[in-house]
Amino acid sequence: MKVTQEKLPRSQMGLLVEVEGDKSKQAYEKLVSDYVRKARIPGFRPGKAPRQLVLQFYGKERLKALALENLIDSSIKEAIEQESIASLGNLQLRDSFEELLGRYQPGEPLSFNAAVDVQPEVTLGTYTGLTIQYKEVPYDPASVDATLERYREQRSVLVPVENRPAEAGDTAIIDFSGSRRDDGSEISGAKASDFEVELVPGRLIAGFTEGIVGMNIGESKSLDLTFPADYPQTELAGVEARFEVTLKDLKIKDLPALDDDFASDISEFDSLEALREFLEKQQQEQATEQTRANRDAAIIKAIVEQTTVDLPDTLVNREVQFLAEQSIRDLQQRGIDPSRIFTEENMPRLRETLRGDAENRLKRTLALAQVARLENLQVDESQVSERVEQLRADLDEPVSEQALADFAREEMLTEKILDWLAGHSTIEVLSPETAEAAPSDDPSLSSEAVSSPGEADNSDVESPAPGESPPVQ
Repeated sequence: MKVTQEKLPRSQMGLLVEVEGDKSKQAYEKLVSDYVRKARIPGFRPGKAPRQLVLQFYGKERLKALALENLIDSSIKEAIEQESIASLGNLQLRDSFEELLGRYQPGEPLSFNAAVDVQPEVTLGTYTGLTIQYKEVPYDPASVDATLERYREQRSVLVPVENRPAEAGDTAIIDFSGSRRDDGSEISGAKASDFEVELVPGRLIAGFTEGIVGMNIGESKSLDLTFPADYPQTELAGVEARFEVTLKDLKIKDLPALDDDFASDISEFDSLEALREFLEKQQQEQATEQTRANRDAAIIKAIVEQTTVDLPDTLVNREVQFLAEQSIRDLQQRGIDPSRIFTEENMPRLRETLRGDAENRLKRTLALAQVARLENLQVDESQVSERVEQLRADLDEPVSEQALADFAREEMLTEKILDWLAGHSTIEVLSPETAEAAPSDDPSLSSEAVSSPGEADNSDVESPAPGESPPVQ
């Protein structure tokens, strides 16, 4: 079989496949023989009807079309194997099937055009001698006190408040109902009794908790509020609403004393001093990790900006699917119903966002992999085994040895590539004060960590309406 290759956009390989007459006849004869052998025609036992009658019963053109489908499918696969093409999938017929069917005569040669996605070619620009700037994340001793306060908040108990109005930070027990201001109709789901809400700005839609501050127990009040324009429940987006609120009870958090007993209660440490030492070390390590993450983000940004790669749809679609599945898992872990976000109305915007994220992530991964190939950067398998054991010790659920090894190898190779690039670049570490003057849209100057391949960000989730549970923090 003769095959002529042609490079196409989007990392596709075009194939002109020329099928010999013998093969075109074999495809037709095999299909007809299969139908003759299995045909159930009234008046004949299965497989005993004459060939001509079978052709008339099922239709010659229909059988020829089925034979042509089989011939095209098998020929494309054979062409890929014959030419040793590293196919990613997405086999496509580039000619009109109807036109091919008109030309297809079993026993006569047939040629057709097809395409298949292949691994994209990556062209790196300059990747050594770069000047890399990134923001240092210093350790803040106050973060230890903030962490201990969060622990106290988690162990707090609510006690009644009397003889004063509601204040910010209180926990209010309320009855409420919401309606549209334009026609007075009730808003579905915006009604509850004995609803408990902490009076913290942003906990519900803007203005709701703020409107309760200053109310006395037993008092009722009307709050005129507007749902955000980008509210996930699109039927409520931008809706002007009126909430009737009654404050039934008021409570305040009673925090436990910050002492040795508290430390031993929430941790494995017997004293508050030991717990503080542990938290200081932990947060110093986190600051170091975030600083390195900023360095990595700056390096990746510099490399990707000079990388040219034509991404095939197969890779992009796989990555989009992966990101969507991870987004759903992340939402579920945060106590958010994914169906609130992945609505029919939101899907076009979400698909566009996920596709952009997928293309960026793929370009980053392919650029780093190309550096590894050009510089022959590899990881020591003995170190991979050590890393696998470390990962296994931290896992609560069983994971296959191969999956752990693949993850460890990718993680370690990425780290090695970034260290190599850092060693062949001019690195400028900026203090937080110096970085303030840098463009705010530069991710390398932010304090956010670089996500590893396979991670997704789902921070853009709207606060719930009254009556819905807030996201789990």
